Amino acid sequence: MRVIWFLSERLFQLFLVVTTVATITFLLLRFTPGDPAYMLLSANDMAVSENALEALRDDLGLTDSIWMQYRQWIVGVFTWQWGTSYISNEAVVTELLARLPATIELAIAGLIVMVFTTISFGLLSAIYSNGLINRVGQSLALLGAAIPTFWLAFLMIYLFSVKLGWFPTMGRGNMGHIILPALSLGIGIGVVYARVLRKNMLEMMNQHFVKALQAAGISQARILVFHVFKHAAMPLITMLGTSFAFMLSGSIIIETIFSWPGLGRYIIEAINMRDYPVIQGYVVFATILFMSIHIIVDLVYFIIDPRMRY
Repeated sequence: MRVIWFLSERLFQLFLVVTTVATITFLLLRFTPGDPAYMLLSANDMAVSENALEALRDDLGLTDSIWMQYRQWIVGVFTWQWGTSYISNEAVVTELLARLPATIELAIAGLIVMVFTTISFGLLSAIYSNGLINRVGQSLALLGAAIPTFWLAFLMIYLFSVKLGWFPTMGRGNMGHIILPALSLGIGIGVVYARVLRKNMLEMMNQHFVKALQAAGISQARILVFHVFKHAAMPLITMLGTSFAFMLSGSIIIETIFSWPGLGRYIIEAINMRDYPVIQGYVVFATILFMSIHIIVDLVYFIIDPRMRY
């Protein structure tokens, strides 16, 4: 019964957030400079006459009142009728779902890199808390927090593609195409989370159950790995879930740099062409993905942490 109430509360929050985001997105786009009809006609090298503009605006529904456009939009949000792309003349939902697998593939690869980096550097830095590995981890965390993702991507392209020729730099094909984008997504934030994991693990070394294990003669490395880690990693679930949600919503910069055919690259093209239905649909779609990941993370917390049930 408690789980049903918990999920109902989260789903209601999802409804409120999606409604708010859909409304704000609609209003911002309607007051943004730029005429979609003019952009479409000029992109196709057609004579941009006033009659042609009025005819196209009428076809696109831009001549309707703001209230009429908003009512059609907000009803369509919850019936998955997000309109038709001005550019491709395809349903927005169809266009987004067609590009979602590429984004999921990249997000999962980035998450794997992030989790591996977090656990490996975090454990090693905690076990050798006063050694060289800890100092290296601290330096990498500072670099990871300071270097922008796009700059790290350019560095990897220059080193591993231009100089060494190990990996391709553009497109989506074999396994080699995803390595550099995944590393660019996961390494920087992974080394930062590793410091958080190290800090949590060392703080837990003062707990009574740890002192009891030490009194039993168990080594510190074994205590950290098999006893402390599972408790110290709990706060990281939310952080990793948030990062994965951002990746799943579309890693715009990385997808653009590597020409990855996912949601992020698609929305950049839509923004450049003032494709209102696609922009609105993407924002709502990204919001649903982001909130859904957080609901799953909260549900995991609810299941594994008994304190959440009371």
